[in-house]
Amino acid sequence: MTRSEMYAYFYSGEVALKLAVSRELYVQFGNVLLQQPDVLTQLTNVKANERALQRQMGAMTMGLTCTQCASRQGGGCCSSFMAGENDVLQLLMNLLAGVQVQVQVQQDEQQECCFLGMTGCILTMKPMFCLNYNCSYIKDKEVATTLLLLEQRTAALLVSQAGLEGLLLDFFCENL
Repeated sequence: MTRSEMYAYFYSGEVALKLAVSRELYVQFGNVLLQQPDVLTQLTNVKANERALQRQMGAMTMGLTCTQCASRQGGGCCSSFMAGENDVLQLLMNLLAGVQVQVQVQQDEQQECCFLGMTGCILTMKPMFCLNYNCSYIKDKEVATTLLLLEQRTAALLVSQAGLEGLLLDFFCENL
């Protein structure tokens, strides 16, 4: 498989296809990937950065703000369009992290993200656009220093996710 074909395989298609491919790769390569020290280290970094972001969001009571908004018809920022921003590698990273990735039953599947559970997003690792907290509900109630901390935690998570994605791409270049 050429690099171009591999990119098309990982980054295009409908959500259901991406999820099926990620599960297939997890079954075929999950144990091998979880035995690689560099993958384990980066996965640990991603989880730590995700927990730091969750703590920051908790301190800002964003969970309540975002969950209330997301639970409204239409899903707020968590629209059905956002589900398509996930790619095979992102879904695979969630599987490697122990997340039970499943399409959720929605009030209106034409409008809401299929990864939106009753208490928010079920994914640990999310697309960049899902971590873009530019919402007026958040910005209007926080001071600049608090928003800066949120941006720093978000950036750290995105950088570590990109590092893990790079390791997976290298692995699959050699093994697919």
